[in-house]
Amino acid sequence: MPKKSEDDKMKIEITAAARLGEYSNFVKIQHSGIDFPVDFAKIVPEEDLIYVHTRLFMSPVHAKLFFKALEENIHKYEANFGTIELKMEKGAAPSGMPSVEKH
Repeated sequence: MPKKSEDDKMKIEITAAARLGEYSNFVKIQHSGIDFPVDFAKIVPEEDLIYVHTRLFMSPVHAKLFFKALEENIHKYEANFGTIELKMEKGAAPSGMPSVEKH
């Protein structure tokens, strides 16, 4: 099957709500025999709350394609901006993560 030309690509439409975007600093991933539910959330430390604002369901094939695409984009990011360091200490949030400690 011939590749689609630039003019034959599918049109992408984005809803008004999605256009504004959401920030997520917490992700919960589960799986079953048929799908991968993925919850995107914000940690709200002052309320002891994890606010889930988006839940996506992906088939196993789409979850793996998403993983590959994310991995590729992280490699490109690191090539441009440097390695993303994950300094994990027992009982502490990774560097760059918000503290859940109350001040």
